[in-house]
Amino acid sequence: MSKLSSEQRQRFASAIERVGDDEDILIVLAEMASEDAPVLMKKLEGEISNGFFDAAAQTAHALKGLLSTFETGEPVEGLQSLIDSARQGDEKETTQLFNSLKPELLNLVDLVSQLP
Repeated sequence: MSKLSSEQRQRFASAIERVGDDEDILIVLAEMASEDAPVLMKKLEGEISNGFFDAAAQTAHALKGLLSTFETGEPVEGLQSLIDSARQGDEKETTQLFNSLKPELLNLVDLVSQLP
């Protein structure tokens, strides 16, 4: 019997498919993401606010990889623009992108953390 609700199965249908229709694996990955994503988000925010754009690009890349199991569209897709602007050292663009993506990323992390 499925551990996910019908809403969760619908919301994360592509993610379930990406893990070979194994909901148990998705749940394990969700537990890892729930622990790691908030840490990466805080780290990324600090790196951007302190002007450490090379480090911010690396952290954003790690965050993108972590969350791409669950979502390949927005907001995860938007992290690539943030990575690119951070690599270019564009403080204004990087900050603006982070601020616009942050609420959506936090919402995704929250949804992921609710997986059983």
